[in-house]
Amino acid sequence: MNSKELLELQTQRGAKMSAGSDTNTKSLDAVINDCRKAIEEGSERYRNLAPDGKKEAIKQIIIDYVMNAKPLVQGFIDGENKPDTLKLVDKLVEDITDYGILANAMADENVFEIRCNGKEIKVEINGKVQDLLDKDGHIVSFDSPEQQEIIMRKLLGDTRLTPKDALVNGRTIEGFRIAAVHSSAISPDPAAPTADAYHAFVLRKFKKSKMDLGQIVLKKTLSDNMARALALCTAGGLTFFTVGPTASGKTTTNNAILQSVPATTRTVLIQNPSEIDLRFKDASGRVYNDVLHLEASEKENPTANDATMANCMDHTLRLSPTFVCFGEIRTNKEFKQAMKIMQAGHPINTTFHAESSEGAIKRFLTAYLAESGNEPSHLALATIVDLVRIIIVQKIMRDGQRRIIQISEVTGVDANNRDKPAINDLYIFDITGEPDYDEAGNVVKINGRHKRVGRLSERTIRQLQLEGVAKTRYDFLDKEPDPENEVEMYTGQNIDRYGL
Repeated sequence: MNSKELLELQTQRGAKMSAGSDTNTKSLDAVINDCRKAIEEGSERYRNLAPDGKKEAIKQIIIDYVMNAKPLVQGFIDGENKPDTLKLVDKLVEDITDYGILANAMADENVFEIRCNGKEIKVEINGKVQDLLDKDGHIVSFDSPEQQEIIMRKLLGDTRLTPKDALVNGRTIEGFRIAAVHSSAISPDPAAPTADAYHAFVLRKFKKSKMDLGQIVLKKTLSDNMARALALCTAGGLTFFTVGPTASGKTTTNNAILQSVPATTRTVLIQNPSEIDLRFKDASGRVYNDVLHLEASEKENPTANDATMANCMDHTLRLSPTFVCFGEIRTNKEFKQAMKIMQAGHPINTTFHAESSEGAIKRFLTAYLAESGNEPSHLALATIVDLVRIIIVQKIMRDGQRRIIQISEVTGVDANNRDKPAINDLYIFDITGEPDYDEAGNVVKINGRHKRVGRLSERTIRQLQLEGVAKTRYDFLDKEPDPENEVEMYTGQNIDRYGL
């Protein structure tokens, strides 16, 4: 019996209602909110599917919700006072999954961001930002504030955008992040001060399919040897940070690096929202590695027991971690909590915003000091550089290419300046010539190449040895660079188990 037949059977068996009684009924808005929660809770059923399969899986979750909850909804009751289940399912599917003019962009895996700057809509595809186009190549924009409002309510779910709450963050049922700004907080166009007011938002998408380091190498974000060097971070129990500006692709790179965490390593992963998946599954679907995924949430006036990022981080040491990963740390308190976990002897990984390796250490130091009080900055710096080993810096270039521009080893405090970290660059992206432009003056290619510029320190080699990493895995880093003869390759092969 298919889903439609089951729904028809349920309609036939629907509970009778007393005419005029509303004690057993729910509003459509309430049922939509309950249904969205059911969809989010069942996200494992659809997030790794292709767009068509994802839509069908979400529809099936809606059907399951209606069949199990059997809600009596005002306006969806037939002439015999029975729930009109088929009509309700169709309405829920439309109100939850139909994104109207944004539907194709939401389903297109090549679209990384959807940016609404009021009425107009931009999308980022393969690192390039362009107008949103329909299937015929025509520019698409919102026809009215009402049309935009309907679509944004579907995107934001139960997060409400109002003049009182003019800046909000939400998450779509697919798990995509959305940051929205109410029209009241957007300055009017001086050339059209009485024009309709539109909201603005940025919707950040991410792929649920796991990319490994080899796949990212093929995009020339980094070279084969750079990827082999990064695979050593998890094998060697090194604390490493992946940093870069917004939209630089650091989470995607970080996810790829973390796929090489040994299955026997007890790993605790805390994210807000969840974008990295470290579950390794066998043919039966059983998760066979020792990993615990926690999802933090933002709450106003949280208690000590609420699952905020800071509270989850504070609880981590009670969960028997060996390696701890934070999707991203943002607040001063979170930086301080990260320091606490490192000082307890656990290697960590996280992402945050910085533009260079030295800048990453300074950002961490500044945030930590802001939360920790009167600790002398040079003593705090000495502690940080003693705990952190590797920093990876990624950037989205003007030609649309996402590249790792710096991989550095942190070796201590500068011998001549106690307030400055000692940074040993291992790899950089070296500019080799002038950029190429198109006829409109836009950058189409930044000419450069990855190259090795340093070798591992004895301190890091010692830690790799203590973790049982064979010399054959890092010997290419244990010699002086030879810029004349070393050429970085981009095959994507022989990376994770290199040297074994």
